[in-house]
Amino acid sequence: MHPPDCPSWEYDHHPKRVEVLTRRTAEVLVDLGAGRLNTVEVAVNTRPVHWRLFVELTPPGYWYYAGHYRGENYRCLRHYNVGIAGDPNVGYEPASVWSGINQAEQVIREGLAVLDANQDTPDAHLPRAQKVPQVVVFACRVFDLFLRIHPYVNGNGHAARFLIWCLLGRYGYWPKRWPIEPRPADPPYTTLIAEYRRGNWEALEEFVLKTVA
Repeated sequence: MHPPDCPSWEYDHHPKRVEVLTRRTAEVLVDLGAGRLNTVEVAVNTRPVHWRLFVELTPPGYWYYAGHYRGENYRCLRHYNVGIAGDPNVGYEPASVWSGINQAEQVIREGLAVLDANQDTPDAHLPRAQKVPQVVVFACRVFDLFLRIHPYVNGNGHAARFLIWCLLGRYGYWPKRWPIEPRPADPPYTTLIAEYRRGNWEALEEFVLKTVA
């Protein structure tokens, strides 16, 4: 059972939320664009980026809510459940978060190996208009899988949107209208995610593709 004295974490209520997240997000994206972050390694392990974004916003005494997964060996993480109202597929059980993250890592590494071959080899003569959708389709798949796992107590959306930046930016397809902070306008943001989970993949993919065009 989750210890009853472990606090929930609603960073939206923090008085410095906007200032901190705006500054921290800008710093992370500058490092990503400058090549100071390895796109593969930060994609398979978002914890250092999550730490950078949120460590100033955690509840007092619960610094480990930033940069650590639910289920890790911290008293208030070992059994910390999360969920999204109306979507029982979101929020792996704490004991299953690690296996979910390992699955995501395998998907990312295998997918990037294929994309690297298609995008960068001398034989890859596809025009950019055909290359970009390949990356967008893959990025949206990873985005959805990560949100289903929901590995953090909070800040999962920010980490998932960073993944889109990371995977697209690896090939130079930097988003122009895909904010990490604040979250994209709603509608259509959450509607697109819900539709993706119902099998309407094209709506979210088209939305992300337009941020690159």
